[in-house]
Amino acid sequence: MLAIVVVFETERLQEFCSLEVFRPECWRNEVVVIEEAIYGRRHIGKCIEAEEVKDLEDDPRFLGCHADVLSLLHAKCSGKKQCEIRIPDADLELTRPCLKGLRTFLEVRHRCVEGK
Repeated sequence: MLAIVVVFETERLQEFCSLEVFRPECWRNEVVVIEEAIYGRRHIGKCIEAEEVKDLEDDPRFLGCHADVLSLLHAKCSGKKQCEIRIPDADLELTRPCLKGLRTFLEVRHRCVEGK
C-alpha cells in the first residue's frame, strides 16, 4: 500500500519510509524551501526498528550510512508551491549511501516562505 503524506512547515527532520511520499505544499503566496535532506539509514526510528538491526547497530554498513541530498531535493522542490518525491526515488538511490539491497529512507526539513 502506497502512503501519501502531505507535509506542512516543519522545524524538525521528518522521516519518509519505503512506499511513502514526501509532498510539501505551501499556501498560495508561498514556495517550498528545503533546509536539510538526508538519505540512508541514519538511526533507529520510524523507518528502522531496533529488531531489524539487532547486533548490527554498531556496523556503519547497516546503520549510520547516509548521504546529504540537500542539493537534489533543492533542485526538485525549492521554489515550487508543491512537489512530490516517492521513496524509493531513482535519483536518491544513485547516491548509494548504504550496502546494495538495504532499504534507505529520506529525512527532510523544509519550510514555506513568501515568494513566487
